[in-house]
Amino acid sequence: MTERQGVLDRMADFGRAMIGGLGALSCRRPKVTLGVWVLLSVLAGWYSADNLTMSTSTSDMIAPDTAFRQHTEEYRQAFPFADDQIVVVVDSPSPDQSDAAAVRLAERMSARTDVLSAVEVPSADPYFHRYGLLFLDTEKLQDLATRLAGAQAALGALNAAPNLQGLADLLDLILTHADEGAPATPTELLNRLAVSTATVADGRPVPLSWTGLVQAAEEEDRAANRRFVLARPILDNSSFGRGRPAVTAVHEAIGAVMAEPVGQGVEMRVTGAVPLRQTELDTVANSAGVATILSFILVSAVLIAGMRSGRLIACIMVVLLLGLTLSAGAAALTVGRLNLISVTCAVMFFGLGDDYGGHLGLRYQEELRRGLPPLAAAIEAVRAVGPALVLSTLCAIIGFLSFVPTAYLGLAEFGIISAVGMVVALLISLSLLPALIVLLRPGPGVPAPEREDRGFAGWVTRHHRAILALAGASAVLSMAALPLVRLDVNPLNLQDERTEAVATYRDLAVTPRTSPYSVNILTPDLAAAQALADRLRALPESGGVRTFASFIPKDQEAKLPILADMSLLLGPSLAAPATSAALDQGGLERAFTTLKTVLEGYLADKRDGPPEMRAAVQGFGNALARIQPARLATLDAALTGGVPPLLDRLREGMAVEQPVTAADVPDSLKARWIATDGRARVEVLPTHDISDSRAMADFADAVLAVAPNATGAPVTVTEAARVVGSSFLEATALTLVLMVLLLVAVQRSVTGMVLILAPLILAALWTMATAGLLDIPFNFANVIVIPLLFALGVSSSIHMVTRGQDLVREGASDSAFGIELLVTSTPRAVLVSTLTTSTAFATLALSNHRGLSSMGVLLAVSITYTVISSLVVLPALMILWHRWRLRRRRAAPAR
Repeated sequence: MTERQGVLDRMADFGRAMIGGLGALSCRRPKVTLGVWVLLSVLAGWYSADNLTMSTSTSDMIAPDTAFRQHTEEYRQAFPFADDQIVVVVDSPSPDQSDAAAVRLAERMSARTDVLSAVEVPSADPYFHRYGLLFLDTEKLQDLATRLAGAQAALGALNAAPNLQGLADLLDLILTHADEGAPATPTELLNRLAVSTATVADGRPVPLSWTGLVQAAEEEDRAANRRFVLARPILDNSSFGRGRPAVTAVHEAIGAVMAEPVGQGVEMRVTGAVPLRQTELDTVANSAGVATILSFILVSAVLIAGMRSGRLIACIMVVLLLGLTLSAGAAALTVGRLNLISVTCAVMFFGLGDDYGGHLGLRYQEELRRGLPPLAAAIEAVRAVGPALVLSTLCAIIGFLSFVPTAYLGLAEFGIISAVGMVVALLISLSLLPALIVLLRPGPGVPAPEREDRGFAGWVTRHHRAILALAGASAVLSMAALPLVRLDVNPLNLQDERTEAVATYRDLAVTPRTSPYSVNILTPDLAAAQALADRLRALPESGGVRTFASFIPKDQEAKLPILADMSLLLGPSLAAPATSAALDQGGLERAFTTLKTVLEGYLADKRDGPPEMRAAVQGFGNALARIQPARLATLDAALTGGVPPLLDRLREGMAVEQPVTAADVPDSLKARWIATDGRARVEVLPTHDISDSRAMADFADAVLAVAPNATGAPVTVTEAARVVGSSFLEATALTLVLMVLLLVAVQRSVTGMVLILAPLILAALWTMATAGLLDIPFNFANVIVIPLLFALGVSSSIHMVTRGQDLVREGASDSAFGIELLVTSTPRAVLVSTLTTSTAFATLALSNHRGLSSMGVLLAVSITYTVISSLVVLPALMILWHRWRLRRRRAAPAR
């Protein structure tokens, strides 16, 4: 024996002595041991309740010193408005209706100063009302001026009486003189009047959009009718529901507006950073809670089926519950928060904690059946299984801590919490579990199967070569499927698609000009912003570029004369009326009668008129016939309520005589584009929906090539994907290297190391091939599966190899080695522990959160593959190796 081997042997003997001594001490002082662990658990529970927080920010899962995180933080410091917003998307059939509903909603939301610090409707800013006409293209402005000039008489009639009487006069003018120069064609106007009147008759009035009538047809679409209400919430960062009070207040305000006439026919949906995070936080918390409870129940069921000893299972459950509380305290002490990955640590602890309990419990039962008394059996179980548990724990810790050196901070935090949890699980299992066993004295449970060459053990022994051939072939096929594996770290793809915040966010992404997937760049000043914008506009991936200059009308020298002509021609017709336009009930009834008379007169006098016109007149007349006198005031408001705001905007817009300059832009708008230190913002919009990860990466890379300091969702998602991918490779490589070194040092044999790792590598290949074939992408959450497979699965391999080495030292025969290995308590303990681990993680698959759900699916699949590789492939490999080694020894003397 070499000096190095002697040192290793002495270290191993010392370790086994320490483990055995801990077990013996706990067994001889069981009540003291129980009291100490209960006290520690109470203290840990109290500490974690006060100090453990929750974070669902996916951006915070990447180390803050990465370049894109630094660019994001720099941008946020310059423009803090972009952070923590609640966005209400207001949609309706008309721009007028959306405007009115958005303004009313903002009024109600502004009253909730307890949870909302600021509320605004960008489109309602007086700046856009006053200078709105100048923002039209010159050609469109000229077209509008021409159409309004042709409708001068009609506009004058409406301006003189913006009510039912004025509408009757307008229709009389149009239908009598066949005036096609009205604000819209007569047919279109009549059809819209009929639709709005029908909604009044049905009791759900939808106002007629006069703004829509004067717009060009191509301008009036869903996006043009969409308005936004932006709110900055007051967040409670000490609570898991940090944004819930503000989001709830917004929903309450929406409910109140929807119950008012202004909300009829309007759709209001809530999204934004705060609702998305709160929705995800609630989903994750609920899913993790349900999964924890289910995993506890299912783990108990598997233990009952595997051990058939109520007292022994009770001991393990007590250890799991106290250990979970201790792990929570350790998490609060070491990291202080849970993220989207580490929130699953409770489920993981149940899956791993019962692993230790299963091996110790089944070995205890085996020793009882050999004739040892309970105290001696408990001590012997710790002495026999403890070293393998320690080794598997060290390997698991390596796997968990492998992400700490990487930039993937979220997984590093998970690794730290899990590693500490493994230490807790090991210590409490080696001390408290044997102490509880001594106190409760559980029985031997199900007897071991008879040792005969049949059943599963015999099948593996007889067919070990075929098993290895199939395993090798499956490994080759799995490697061929690896190109199908993909990575998707878009945080939106992890959330429940059915939630309002997610569905609304995706709807906004469909239209480029409302897409939340824009990219922002911080530039030194306005001149630099404009120069960069010119370069970005040349990109084929750019669907539009906005800067502060975008909010100063262009080509004003050509537009101002058009406004002057409009004012000269239309000014007298649009002069503000001197009297009120309101009609009393009598006036409404007279106007209503006049309106019907005008329509009836046209049908009687124009029998040979255009069919489309006659159909439109008839349709409007039929709708009016359904109106009861009590609804005339509602009808008046629905049909003519939008006239005064439209005429006011026209009057205000035509009155502009001087060019608009930067000095005219309101401070609230400037603050969104120019920082307090003079730096300027540039925003780049995509050309199409880039929700797909590949399209998003193409857009981000194109912008980054021009502006390396760009930030925004596309950049964050793309760069985070690269960080996660590289971290995954680094962590997996580090795990393998450190495990190899540890196993070689402990096993003092390359063969032992290969036997332990080979089944894990095979299970990893199967898992990745399954993910690729089933199109389950790796994401922020489930990317831990492969490193976790090594961390968790190594325990099974270590126990099997260690037990096999014990049998070899005991002189197992060539033909009986496989059977002797597979009929011990070790395979059953491996099966029970892996089944409980797989079952615990499978509960995550029920989550509505796609990240947790896919994590549960892939972990359950990977652990299942670990069972197959550890209990079928590994024994077959060990049988082959054992027989080869014996043949080699027999042949040695012949040489």
